Amino acid sequence: MKEYELLYIVPSQYTDEEVSGVQKIVGELLKANDATILRDENLGKVHLAYPIKKVQYGTYVVVHFDAEAAAIKELDRKLKLTDEVLRHMMLERASGAVEKKIELISYVAPLNEEGRRVAADEKKKEEAPRAPRPAAAPAPAPAPAPAPEAEAAKIAPPTPAATTAEESKMSMAELDQKLDKILEGDIAENI
Repeated sequence: MKEYELLYIVPSQYTDEEVSGVQKIVGELLKANDATILRDENLGKVHLAYPIKKVQYGTYVVVHFDAEAAAIKELDRKLKLTDEVLRHMMLERASGAVEKKIELISYVAPLNEEGRRVAADEKKKEEAPRAPRPAAAPAPAPAPAPAPEAEAAKIAPPTPAATTAEESKMSMAELDQKLDKILEGDIAENI
């Protein structure tokens, strides 16, 4: 038998009692494949570094077990089909891993030059070279002054600056990032 480690994420929609039920389901799945479970530990709910299937938070569970190498492929297939498991990873266990304490830390986005948190997508945008904007068309030469009646007929409100539809629309990812930034920050700061 080989030694394996399984780490899986349960979506945040499940309560703690339901997560323990998911642990039982995965445990039964392991036992059905003749695995011997040595450790089955709920590591807690953590903010994910990036959304997975529009899920921002997940409960991490680690399982150390011994099983035959032939059963791992079938076990991996069944875990992929399990709706309660958002993402999983199975590795060969390092020696002494069962006794080690595991501590998870939430992902914290790095700071930008202004000292604000930056999401990965925004960081890529900041680092990408920006194309220069086209220069404004030169102003036409002044025309001779028209008669006062003709001038009054031509008066109209100024036209707004030309914006494309792409500039005025915001993607759902950008909107989610702005909402997360507002919700994570101090409410009094945004007033």
